[in-house]
Amino acid sequence: MRDYYRRSYARMRGYYMPPHFMEIPYWIPITASMLPDEHFRKELMIVDDLDAAHQRITEAAEGDLFFFSALDANVKQLLHLASTGATMIVGGYVDPDVFADFPNVRFLRDITHLPVTVPRARPRTTLDYRLFDGLKCIPRFSMSSGCSFRCKFCTVPTQVVPADPGGYEAEIAALAPLDFRLAFLDDKSFGDPVADNWRDLGRVRDIFAAAHEDFEGFIVQTPPSLAARSGFLAECRDMGVRYVEFGVETAHDGLLKYLRKPFRTKHLYAASETVRELGLYVIPNFIMGIPGDDYRNTVQWVKEFVDIMPAVNVNWLAAHFGNERGDLDLPVETFGDRDQNTVTKSWLGEKEIAAGLAAVQDIYAVTEEYWRDRVTYPSEQATVR
Repeated sequence: MRDYYRRSYARMRGYYMPPHFMEIPYWIPITASMLPDEHFRKELMIVDDLDAAHQRITEAAEGDLFFFSALDANVKQLLHLASTGATMIVGGYVDPDVFADFPNVRFLRDITHLPVTVPRARPRTTLDYRLFDGLKCIPRFSMSSGCSFRCKFCTVPTQVVPADPGGYEAEIAALAPLDFRLAFLDDKSFGDPVADNWRDLGRVRDIFAAAHEDFEGFIVQTPPSLAARSGFLAECRDMGVRYVEFGVETAHDGLLKYLRKPFRTKHLYAASETVRELGLYVIPNFIMGIPGDDYRNTVQWVKEFVDIMPAVNVNWLAAHFGNERGDLDLPVETFGDRDQNTVTKSWLGEKEIAAGLAAVQDIYAVTEEYWRDRVTYPSEQATVR
C-alpha cells in the first residue's frame, strides 16, 4: 500500500507524503499547543524501531512524559513500551482497560482532559507545528468538527460544531513551519448544511494564498449525495477545491444501506460525472471485508471513472471501540476485528479474504495502468481562483 501511494502521489500535483507517515498526526500539534514552552521542552519521537524506542524510553528522566495515540493496530507495541515504567499519556479509539495493568499509563478519553491530567498544561490554543519544521506535507485545516450522518462503522462524534471564523487567520499562520501546496479540509462531510459556514472556504482560500505564495487549493471529503447537489461542486471548485474524497466504501446499494451510508450508487455516478465535467479529481475511500460483498460493482465503477481517479484509499471493515453510531452485528473477538489495517476478521473466511485482496489488486492495477504516464493539473491549471 505504501509503495502504491508513493507512486500515486508522485503523479498528483500538490501531494506530498512524508517519509515516516501519510500525514502529520493531527493530535500532535493539538497536544503541543497545550504544553506551554515555559514549562515543557518538546521533542518529536518517531518509532520505526521498537527495540530502540524501548531502550530510549527506559533511559528517560523521571519527569519525562511520553504521548502516544493508541489504535488497535499498535496497542500491542504500546503495551511493550509501557513495560519500561515510564509515564505515558495515551488516547485513542481503544478500550482503556487494555492498559489496566500499567499504573504508569494515563488514558485520556478526551484531549480536553489534558490540563487535569498534566500539571501546567493548558486548554487547546492555536496549533503548534514547530516539531515538523520544514516538512513537505499536506496539513489539515478544520472548519467544523463532527458529522451529522450516522454511518455504522464510524467513531466521529455526531454533533457538528462549526469552527470560530475569528480563528482562521491564526490557525493558518500556525502552518508557517510547513512546506505545502494543498490543505486537507478536516471537516468530515464538507458542505453538510448543519455546518453552515462551509461557504467561508473562499475567504479561507484567500488567507492561505496570502500567507503561502505556493498555495494551490484544498482537498475536501464529502459523501456523493452532497456532491451530487446541483451547483455544489462547481461552487467548491471556485473556492479552491482541487480534489474530492468520497467515502464510497462499496458500490453495492444493499451494503450501503447496511452501513447506513447517506447515499446510493445513483448519487455516486451523478457526482462522478460532475467531477469529470468540472475538471476535478476524486479519491475514493473503500472498505473491504464487508460481509456479502463481491466487489464487482466497485471495480466496475473504478474502471468507468479511472480518468478522474489518480489514487484510492483502502481500509478493511473494523468494529472500532467507542463507536456511538450503531451496531454492525459482527463478532468482535480479536484485535484484528477492530483494526482497519488488518485483513483477518472473525466474520471472514479464507475465500472472502482472498476476494477482497484480489479486488484491491484489481483497483490498484486499473488506476496505475491509466495514470502511469499522466499527472493531475498541468501547471497552467493549478492556480488558486
